[in-house]
Amino acid sequence: MQYGPQFIIVSGMLGSGKTTLLEGLLASEIATDTAIIVNEAGEINIDGAVLSESARGMSMATLSNGCVCCSLTNDLVTTVQDLVESRRLSGQGPFARIVLECSGLSRPGPIVSSLQELADLRLKLHLVTTYDCSRPSLSTDDFENAVAQLAAASTVVLTKVDLVSSARRDEAFESVTAANPLARVVNEFSASGRAREAFLPPDGGAPVPVTDQSTRPTPRRLLHPRVRVFRAKLDENESWETTLDWLENIAGALGERLLRIKAIVAGDNRSDRILLQSVGTTFSAPRRLSPSSPAPLGVILIARDCGRQDLEAIPTQHSVTWFDH
Repeated sequence: MQYGPQFIIVSGMLGSGKTTLLEGLLASEIATDTAIIVNEAGEINIDGAVLSESARGMSMATLSNGCVCCSLTNDLVTTVQDLVESRRLSGQGPFARIVLECSGLSRPGPIVSSLQELADLRLKLHLVTTYDCSRPSLSTDDFENAVAQLAAASTVVLTKVDLVSSARRDEAFESVTAANPLARVVNEFSASGRAREAFLPPDGGAPVPVTDQSTRPTPRRLLHPRVRVFRAKLDENESWETTLDWLENIAGALGERLLRIKAIVAGDNRSDRILLQSVGTTFSAPRRLSPSSPAPLGVILIARDCGRQDLEAIPTQHSVTWFDH
């Protein structure tokens, strides 16, 4: 399948370094053919003004006076359509990437759901979340929003690493990995290095340098009493359509408690591998992985206020055993 531009959603709590990360992108060599959309929760477009200083004539748009995951989803769809059409009429080639900087209040799930209206653009979705090591949001009253952002992420970027000790940095890495073992974690001291690694496609480019494997901390089993990560093995004799129906049943049963699903299942040919995934209860289109992908079959699920008994009670045609990750 031929994909269109990357659509990169940059989320993160207030003051966690989203705008600084985008400034690093705009200053880099990979910024060519990039469009930026800034979502401000207030009427004054401060972040947009800051980024315009670095934009060097690149396309920029602003969604102001609201949170893009709530009242502005229609505005987002229209803005993306307008950017793409303006680019086409200008005679230039298509964008390589469109980046949405969310307000710190935004949760990615509703944003991903709204993008279904842009299915004809075949956007390749990449969710990036910034995590402030100096003010770890998983330990604050902002826990609910923080965990929703982290669990949805394809890539988590540790920020403010120069303001904390190596021990605090390791603690942040451990917390993030426990919140989302599916995410690639950028643990890079250099600001330019952080920006470069953050915006690599999730399935492309070199692995992110994190820490030496021998010193890498072991993630906690439980991030928080209310958030748990589960895994299940799958039988390759089950069709991927049957598995998708089951995962959608899980999403329907858990509702807002579901934060993320990522499953690799057998395709029509048993050597094929199909990727099924959701952000919240919104599923992406099934995607066939490269035949060379060393992908084991299985499901990883991140949920809030959910136990194994809740998952085991959901009807399925599979023979499934759930484990804490």
